[in-house]
Amino acid sequence: MNRSKFWSFALVVVTAIWGWSFVAKHDLQGTAASCLNSWLFLLGGVSLLPFAFKSLLRIGRKDWLLGIVAGFVLFVAFAFQTTGIQLTSPSNAGFITGLAVVFTPMILYFVSGEKTSALQLVGAVIALAGLALLSARGFEFHVGDLLILVCAVFFASHIVVLSKGRFSGSPLAFAVIQLFTVGVLSLAWSVGEGEFTVPADVDSQMVVVLLALLSTAFAYAVQTKAQTVISAQKVALILLAEPVFGGVFGYFLAGDRLSSINLLGAGLIIFGMLISELSSVNQLKFLRFKGISGKRHVENEQNAS
Repeated sequence: MNRSKFWSFALVVVTAIWGWSFVAKHDLQGTAASCLNSWLFLLGGVSLLPFAFKSLLRIGRKDWLLGIVAGFVLFVAFAFQTTGIQLTSPSNAGFITGLAVVFTPMILYFVSGEKTSALQLVGAVIALAGLALLSARGFEFHVGDLLILVCAVFFASHIVVLSKGRFSGSPLAFAVIQLFTVGVLSLAWSVGEGEFTVPADVDSQMVVVLLALLSTAFAYAVQTKAQTVISAQKVALILLAEPVFGGVFGYFLAGDRLSSINLLGAGLIIFGMLISELSSVNQLKFLRFKGISGKRHVENEQNAS
């Protein structure tokens, strides 16, 4: 298995963890979003710190600034999402957040002029259609829809920052800076609003620790590393598998039931991911063919001379 396939698979594992986290967070509904984000990101950062400490000592100001910028973008995305979801339906929030897959190539084009292949666009459209069907539970317009739309823009921006940022330290150090940035900003938000509390019972504390280690520390460490190998467009499309896993874990752990339309949507998301993967394979084959053709052309010219 080559590096690209390995880290693509690792990202799929991350989306599965994030899908599970929807169910896990059900036990923490009494905790304010700002408070929960504080615990998850600060504990996540602390858990990764011993492994990234030496790299953090070697990096310069530009690396620290890049990590803080990436963390700030991630914090804004979570702030708009957690605020907006209280003012709209979960179906709308899930679909609009998924629009990050559309915003990612748009932002890439404006930032670096990077174009998206036709197959990648088709894959994104199919996946978005699937996400709409997966979330179809009576769509209505809500005031929070605009906030969730802004959240999707910032999630896409975070993907672009990770892909285009030139960080000289280890990806783990980059992830640690981001996690602490989100955690500190969330803590300031939580304390400012008077929402910061300590989970009261042992069960809640265990859920928080698991979420901090798996859905925060491990997940963002993997995403940060994966984006040194995988294109931003492909990352955005892989992350669309999150609601699929959310539905699976919801079915087995929380008693949720998906309709036939929802299941069709899940299938379309997977199909869209395969279309995008086909695009990457075709591009690789084209580059290899072009390289072989170039070598043969040089050899022919040398033989002719």
